[in-house]
Amino acid sequence: MITLPHHVEFLSDRWLEEARRYLAGEVGRGIERPAPAARLQGQAPFSVSGHFTDAPPHLALPGEAGGCTICFDGAAFAVRADFDPAADLVVEGDYQAALTAGQMVGISAPGGVATLLRETAHLYGPNAMTVRGSLDRRALDVLAGLFDHLGRKTVENPDLAHRAARQGLAGKIREMEDQGYTIIENAITPQFADEAREAILATLATHGYQTMNWMLYHGRAFERLALNPLLMTLIDASLGRGAVIASLSCIRRGPGAGFIPLHTDYAHVPDPYPEFAMTGVGVWAFEDWTEASGPTVLVPGSHRLRRPPRPGEDPGAGVPILMPKGSVVFFTEGVWHWQGDRTQPGERVTLHSHFNRGILRSLEAKKIDEQMIWRNPPRLGEMLGEDDWFEKTTATGRDYVRFDYMRRLLAFNDQGKQAILAQANTAPAGARRPVRDPIPA
Repeated sequence: MITLPHHVEFLSDRWLEEARRYLAGEVGRGIERPAPAARLQGQAPFSVSGHFTDAPPHLALPGEAGGCTICFDGAAFAVRADFDPAADLVVEGDYQAALTAGQMVGISAPGGVATLLRETAHLYGPNAMTVRGSLDRRALDVLAGLFDHLGRKTVENPDLAHRAARQGLAGKIREMEDQGYTIIENAITPQFADEAREAILATLATHGYQTMNWMLYHGRAFERLALNPLLMTLIDASLGRGAVIASLSCIRRGPGAGFIPLHTDYAHVPDPYPEFAMTGVGVWAFEDWTEASGPTVLVPGSHRLRRPPRPGEDPGAGVPILMPKGSVVFFTEGVWHWQGDRTQPGERVTLHSHFNRGILRSLEAKKIDEQMIWRNPPRLGEMLGEDDWFEKTTATGRDYVRFDYMRRLLAFNDQGKQAILAQANTAPAGARRPVRDPIPA
């Protein structure tokens, strides 16, 4: 297991122990908030159980499947590492889908459960998780607190090859390596795309801008977009773990010629560029991207030139990025690109998730908002530089705990990437992959 001391992996022994500690009242709480068991005085006994298949091999779970059962006997809780199909509330499904669901902090918020189930089904398929049975409101309220507590501590699956396979992204990663970019179609639901678009327009209207940085700090929608598990898998495959937000910016534009010329995103990087990615950008589409909408235009394979375009240079054949609402295009390694002309009426609204390899500085100054950290999984802290050892030296020395953690995590991540690249693509060389790979049965 590869985690910092205060984090856990889903279904690991430490994850189960953290659940036990919370339910036993050993986790800090205010005087006004009694221990979970004390809040259920008079409650009839109940149980909840989960069973999750296709777990990553490094967890060494029997049959690569794990379970958890929580029982309340009317006075105290017990937590076991097994599965009880006769429990009052039963959750079954794919490990990676359950992990993504388990990182969605805020389940007790209005619409929280519906959002969790909708987004998980969209990412992993309608049958990736099933829920049956029920509990009364008091029991659910207590378990919601446990759910959020564990979500704040549960890290992403560090096995990149396993995670990419469960998300259907192995082919996309190979395409990204070959072309310098790839598209994840329908990475979010159309409903969430509409919500994010409205949030961007409202933020820009409030401040009177057409473009704006620091969008992470302007609402829950932007936190969720930054944490999108599909995009983060591409970022891990390109930039390694510990990649930090360079900027989270939005652009609002109407009809007319594109105003961003041919360029790369390697600011002040001398050529030849390194043989590994330094930065990468995911551009979100909140409406269908067509040739008339003014899409981003990319030059496939230009990352292999290892340099920026020369003044007046003909970039050759550019590919306009065409994708449906809710999709994201990710380009990396200094790919040449520009903003296309928009001929249709209305406005194109985009969010640009720009990440840097963890050893680099960000474009935006990082702000550690404790409330934002509290309502999100550890991955948000990682992208804000909380999990590496940079900028943490004190008078007594360096943070070697974080140094060793990130060293091991990066090595495991690279091992997974090499395993993915060693596989053969089923698409012809240079062909676009319009959909994700089928998820293994």
